[in-house]
Amino acid sequence: MYELIYRSVANKDVTATDINNILKTAREFNAKNGITGCLLFHKNEFIQILEGQEETIKTLYEKIESDQRHFAVLLLAESEKEKRIFGDWSMAFHQLGENDSINIDKLLFVNNFITLSELVEKPTQASKLFWYMAKQLLEQ
Repeated sequence: MYELIYRSVANKDVTATDINNILKTAREFNAKNGITGCLLFHKNEFIQILEGQEETIKTLYEKIESDQRHFAVLLLAESEKEKRIFGDWSMAFHQLGENDSINIDKLLFVNNFITLSELVEKPTQASKLFWYMAKQLLEQ
């Protein structure tokens, strides 16, 4: 099993429709290719962890790097690992907007996600980094 984590910045013209298209394509591709992971989009930034076969993940990352909907793609970590962390998630996703702090459901999501980041098993340095970066992004 292989994992890869990256961070990037969305172009200013990326819309909610673009994000939904990214998710639809990602979920379909991931389901067909045995990829799991989590994508977080907040304050115009993406952070994503991908899990799967090394060659498949690396090929996917090359496509992600060339995607024109974002820039400043930064590979944070990649490594081999024993087992999946996101085994049931073909691509978990949540988007938080600027005014979401007034929306109790979104606030609960953030609090629950941060709590999850503290409690979830982190067997690899890459998974520790993903949860740390996700928590930092949400606490901004």
